[in-house]
Amino acid sequence: MKLRHSLVLLAVLTLIALPVLATDVCQTDPNNVVRNCGFEYGFLSWTLSGNTGFTGVTGAPFAYSGNLGAYLGPVGSDGFLTTTFAGNTMTFAFRQDPSYWGLDTVFADDLGPLGGGLNLWYVQFALANFGGPANDFTVYWNGVDVGPYLVDSQAFPYTIYSGYLEGSSVPEPGTLMLFSSGALGLAGLLRRKLNF
Repeated sequence: MKLRHSLVLLAVLTLIALPVLATDVCQTDPNNVVRNCGFEYGFLSWTLSGNTGFTGVTGAPFAYSGNLGAYLGPVGSDGFLTTTFAGNTMTFAFRQDPSYWGLDTVFADDLGPLGGGLNLWYVQFALANFGGPANDFTVYWNGVDVGPYLVDSQAFPYTIYSGYLEGSSVPEPGTLMLFSSGALGLAGLLRRKLNF
């Protein structure tokens, strides 16, 4: 009996001692289409290319919200961090000699059609400079440099950068598959009803 009580008490104490995992702010936006928007799962759903040295994911001081944030510090040449969603590509290009950029809480909300097959997107991210010159940082949206134009920037704390951009709104493959299977099911149902 004592062993059973001891095991229950140990289990309760273990649960109390576990750290509380914070939710990244971008995860609370129901319209945000960026997967792993706060780097809580490392670089899952992101692609690293170029100079990937001194680049990774960790906690404080690089976490703007949630538990983790990206630190970006390649020396000598640019590194690139890319994500794709709804037919759009967003790429962060960066270099930081000899310190780090902090990147966290990346949003992209589809605000609806503009006409001509384009949609309006609201894009936002949190960026900090933990060092000083020499450095550069910019964002490419579907291959076009949309800024910010940070070159040899002095250190600054996390700052929100945001803007409105034109882009496509292609449904994700999973959405297309669900739509297709639903359409096939409806066709089968209609066929069955017409035969009776």
